[in-house]
Amino acid sequence: MRDYVLIKDPLHGYIRVFSHEKCIIDTPAFQRLRRLKQLSTTYLVYPGATHSRFLHSLGVMHVAGVFAEHIYSHMGVKADEVRRLVTIARLLGLLHDIGHGPFSHTFEDHVLVNYETNHEVIGGRIIREIPEVSECFDKYIEKEIGVSAEDMGKMVEAPSPEVWPLTSSVGEGVTERSLYYIIKGPYSADIIDYLIRDSFFTGANYGLGLDWERLAYNSRFMGDRIVLEYKAKDVLDHMLIARIFMFKTVYFHKTTRAFDKIAGEMLVKAKDILGFDEAINDVSKYLMLDDEYVLSHPRVRELPEAKYLLERRVPYKAVYQAVLPIDTSAKVFLMLSRKVIEDNLEERLKKLTNIESEYRAVFVDTPKLPTNPMFEETDVRILNPDGSLIEMPVRETVAGLMPKEIAFIRIYIRDSYAKYGDVLKGLADTLLRGKELRSFF
Repeated sequence: MRDYVLIKDPLHGYIRVFSHEKCIIDTPAFQRLRRLKQLSTTYLVYPGATHSRFLHSLGVMHVAGVFAEHIYSHMGVKADEVRRLVTIARLLGLLHDIGHGPFSHTFEDHVLVNYETNHEVIGGRIIREIPEVSECFDKYIEKEIGVSAEDMGKMVEAPSPEVWPLTSSVGEGVTERSLYYIIKGPYSADIIDYLIRDSFFTGANYGLGLDWERLAYNSRFMGDRIVLEYKAKDVLDHMLIARIFMFKTVYFHKTTRAFDKIAGEMLVKAKDILGFDEAINDVSKYLMLDDEYVLSHPRVRELPEAKYLLERRVPYKAVYQAVLPIDTSAKVFLMLSRKVIEDNLEERLKKLTNIESEYRAVFVDTPKLPTNPMFEETDVRILNPDGSLIEMPVRETVAGLMPKEIAFIRIYIRDSYAKYGDVLKGLADTLLRGKELRSFF
């Protein structure tokens, strides 16, 4: 009798789910991911983008398992140990997003940041503190592969391989820290699945056809770092180009970003209504929070921002976009100065127009998002045919093809002040294209 069930996935076909994985999937904590959209408010622009964190997590589990199977088996690791490492990699993929809140990264940027935490830390706590999840480790997983709920929680929340809880040698100078790069590396299982899945469900298609298994077949570990053989570099280039164009057309779409802003404002206002303080302190209460719970709450629905989302109305109009060269100074500027620019433009506009309102008139958006490959500090290592090893930032692997317009800043005005759009556009142009730009560095 087989010890797995099959789930049909629109991208990967039939995904095997083993009994210890099914134990986790069947918990309320994991089923909650069905009620978290992968792309927050993007469905209001791309109607097909209703896919969930649940489906993505199953996909990452599958991709992570394929990577682990190919890399560790080709190292000459014993079959039992390969199975153990594959099991760990799959569990990491399954659980990596269990700590996301409603509206995903929007919740992180507007709520979790105020508690000095993130979805990975929350995820680690859910694994350790929610009995239904931790019991899957106590009853099955720890006995089979020696990994406890405590260990898995630390892996999910680990910001770097240096704090990885598993450190035993697996052979050829490689330790269990290498698992980090399967889930969080430059071409991780997470990136691969969301790129293909988001392409499919939005219809943007840039990531479709990515031969990600070629990456798995041609990757190896040197030390604990993942290395890609040169002959598969074309797939890496495809991945990066697809990420860039997905960022431009989907993740940083001007209307999507306006809806994300509205959702963020709604979540900030709903703090006391939904009891965020309690939810952060007690993850059993955190698990009550999902997209449907937030937008169906009667008091939340009274908020104007909720009405904008439910009625698909955008209270912002994009009036200006500046293209900045991709260099170190632009990166620092875009990462650190958004609020400074916003406050500066708001003050100038009010002086010229005498605007007085409880709402801010100006919204400034910059491309510093987790989905933007141009702002990653991750390096990729390429093994050349002659045996030499080169290391470069991910964004430089296709430098000759890099579209310069990826680094831009966008400025919106609240619809109630739309008549001042040309005034704001003039102020923005003076500020960002003139000498005054230097004052921000």
